Amino acid sequence: MSNNTINVEHTLVKDSSQIPRCKPLKIFHQNIRGLRNKSNELYCHLHHDLPHTPCLSENHLSASELQLIHLTNYSMGAKYCRKTFLNGGVSIFVYANFKYTNINIDEYNIDKDIKACGI
Repeated sequence: MSNNTINVEHTLVKDSSQIPRCKPLKIFHQNIRGLRNKSNELYCHLHHDLPHTPCLSENHLSASELQLIHLTNYSMGAKYCRKTFLNGGVSIFVYANFKYTNINIDEYNIDKDIKACGI
C-alpha cells in the first residue's frame, strides 16, 4: 500500500510567522449509489466535521434532477450527468463562500467509459 501523504516544506520563507495559518482543505468522496433520497442522510453523516468539498460519484441523477438537490451550506461546484444512459454521474459540492474555479472537462466525458468534473 502506498503512502499518499505529501510533505511540503516552505524553504523560501525565512520567518515562519509569514506562513498563513489555515485549516487543512477537507475533501470528502463517496460513491453515493443514488443521491435522489439521500441528501439528508448524507448531511447528517457529515455534519460533525463538514468538508469543504463533498465529491459524489454515481449520483444517478439527470442534470435537471441534480439542480433540485439542496445540501445546506453548499452550492454545486461542478457536475457531469450521463446524456444517453441511466445512472452514473458525478458532482462536486462546495462549501458556502468558498472560492473556487470550475474546470470545464465535459469534452473528455464518454458515457459508460469516463465521467469526471473538476474545480
